Amino acid sequence: MNPARISASRKGFVQYIVLGLLLVLAAGAVAFLQHRHASNDLTASLTGTGGVTIVTPDNNSTVTSPVQVTASVASGFAGPVRTMEVFRDNTLVYQGPGSTANTSVTLSAGATHNLTVLALKQNGNLEGSATVYVTAVNPTPTPLPPPSSSSVAPLPPVPSP
Repeated sequence: MNPARISASRKGFVQYIVLGLLLVLAAGAVAFLQHRHASNDLTASLTGTGGVTIVTPDNNSTVTSPVQVTASVASGFAGPVRTMEVFRDNTLVYQGPGSTANTSVTLSAGATHNLTVLALKQNGNLEGSATVYVTAVNPTPTPLPPPSSSSVAPLPPVPSP
């Protein structure tokens, strides 16, 4: 074999290895950036399986009780959905007809709760679900208004010496 030819084939092999490594690094960088972007979006509405989206409350949010739970099913899935159910910590707290849910749920303050919405088909089978986690806190007390001047008795006159 010609020594110049072997050297050229080795050079081509090294170039393919370098190109492969660059492609792997580029794919890793894209995956890393998409992962960081996706985890920042968790505080927006959360879409689970079967087109179920919990609009409020946000996932991993801090809320006061009662909290409004709003959810819906994407139009492509809405046809077979007959009933929506909302669970607080695996306990059914709401059940209603249709492909949307809008209900107020009471939570224990100082605890983290999971709120799960299920969409059930006409035959009662599960179409889809979504779950958010919230931490309930005591509401901030509203300060009392200052007393009005009419509610305070006038001071007695000061005796003169």
